[in-house]
Amino acid sequence: MRIFVTGGSGFIGSAIIKRLVEDGHDVDGLVHTASRADVVKNAGARVVLGDLLEAGAWTSVLGEADLVISASQPVRQGEKITIETSRRRSFYHGKMVGNLFLAAAGSGVKGVVVTYGVNGFGDRGNEWVTENSELAPIGYERTISGAYWHIDKTSRKARIPLLNIFTGWVYGSGGWFEAMARGIKNGSMRVVGEGNNFMSLIHIDDLAAAYSALAEKMPFGERYALVDDNPVTQRELADCMAKTLGVTAPRNMEIAAYARLAGELAAESMSCSCRMSGARMKKHLLTELKYPTIDSGVPQAIEAMNIPLNEERAA
Repeated sequence: MRIFVTGGSGFIGSAIIKRLVEDGHDVDGLVHTASRADVVKNAGARVVLGDLLEAGAWTSVLGEADLVISASQPVRQGEKITIETSRRRSFYHGKMVGNLFLAAAGSGVKGVVVTYGVNGFGDRGNEWVTENSELAPIGYERTISGAYWHIDKTSRKARIPLLNIFTGWVYGSGGWFEAMARGIKNGSMRVVGEGNNFMSLIHIDDLAAAYSALAEKMPFGERYALVDDNPVTQRELADCMAKTLGVTAPRNMEIAAYARLAGELAAESMSCSCRMSGARMKKHLLTELKYPTIDSGVPQAIEAMNIPLNEERAA
């Protein structure tokens, strides 16, 4: 199968490309700038240079695909932006992803997979959330507030099927998790608020495997939450990471203080509680995960980063 992937130079996108290639798919990876081309190339895909806000050669390449996967995100994890900026990002992200559907209209593309995060369902406390729950974006997922509905409308206009994916906090060697691990290691990391908020997670390897399963089954018209079905609190995650690293568990920081330091969206994201069920994914896509809990996934992810461990404390 030929698959066109956007956001392929990112932490998530490059892992998706690598797994798709390993599973025998023919992959084209779109990059906005040539400086990111090597990431896509090293993952095993052909590099396509282009801007989704402008017509270009990328549209003809996309038209030759069987499936399009949008793994791009309007905000980088850790980026300090305002809520007003997030609204502008949402507008442009909606247009960019919408252009994928318009470019696919009349071609052989069978559908488009669009990626969001579980915080799109909002702060739900101890409640278990499913794909049928109402959206109430918070934190970095505020950037989907307008984009989600624009993308849905454009899908129907172009008559190209849509599949919406909500990923958990994707952890592995890279991205936010590596920054958090190194912060815990050097003592700069803090747990935001009380730390009793639930975080729904998934290891990067399991996420990539789930996308490969989606490519095979293409269950368009559905929402899927890609999570390990074993959500933990922010404090439990931080303590597990600290134990693996062999260092003292991080202290707490008030939410308001963290917002001044890292920005309001970052503070909302870190303190949001979303306890997501992965039952639908496990029933239709991956019956077994390689890393079903952080007890197995966190040590592997930290080992892959080659961070020196304090063996005495870890023992």
